Amino acid sequence: MPPDAQLLTLRACAQRLGVHYMTVYRYVRTGILPAVKEGSEWRVAAADLESFRSGPAAPLAPGDGKWSQRLKARMMAGDERGSWQVAEAAMASGLLPEKVYLDVLAPALHSIGDGWADGSVTVAEEHRASVVADRLIGRLGSRFATRGRPRGRIVLGTPPGEHHRLPGAMVADILRAGGYEVLDLGVDVPVDSFVEAVAQAAPVAVGISVGCTDLLPAVAEVTAALRHATAAPILVGGPAVSDAAHAASLGADAYAADGAEAVLRLGELAG
Repeated sequence: MPPDAQLLTLRACAQRLGVHYMTVYRYVRTGILPAVKEGSEWRVAAADLESFRSGPAAPLAPGDGKWSQRLKARMMAGDERGSWQVAEAAMASGLLPEKVYLDVLAPALHSIGDGWADGSVTVAEEHRASVVADRLIGRLGSRFATRGRPRGRIVLGTPPGEHHRLPGAMVADILRAGGYEVLDLGVDVPVDSFVEAVAQAAPVAVGISVGCTDLLPAVAEVTAALRHATAAPILVGGPAVSDAAHAASLGADAYAADGAEAVLRLGELAG
């Protein structure tokens, strides 16, 4: 929003639109109407309100990319409640929780990361968004539980030095939805601890997520050590890994770009 933009209160917006204050509030909290927060009050740029008036947003279809745009705006504002309302609205439109991760949350995080890299997103905005994303994953987690006997146990983790936990957390939930029991070791897992956990868990597969290219040698070290602890296939993925050939060069048996692809690869390996 331009620094010299004319900002309106939500009550002023409601008067101009001829609707109740709470209607405008819902527009803001679900990302339909862009807004910024000043202290405890929301403010809307007059230009954004006029744009909204000229063509009020229609309900979004499940696959509409605007869900991700709405979520991104709320996350960058540090608006956990509004972000959750966007996620709930997306699911009410027909999106499964897995698709909320894959088609809404993940693209929003990628866009924020790209903005941080090119300077269009501040460090503060990126940090606020990451915290909100973490909270969203925590709230959505229970929706991935499945009934019945698990298809097997999967051990997930990141190599030493890796501190990006969100990609692995989303993969873990999608694997749970796919019927697997998941032991998520989290981030920055020492090689010896990774090996010990795998040896004790006797998994049907191991997954390693890495987001930083500087840590690719550490991934190769982990996969090499795991070969002495298990015969289970090793899957590697994350933003730092480009494709199956890249994963193979790190010692992996398969590559998975996201949780949905991990479920597919596991089915192929089991078959």
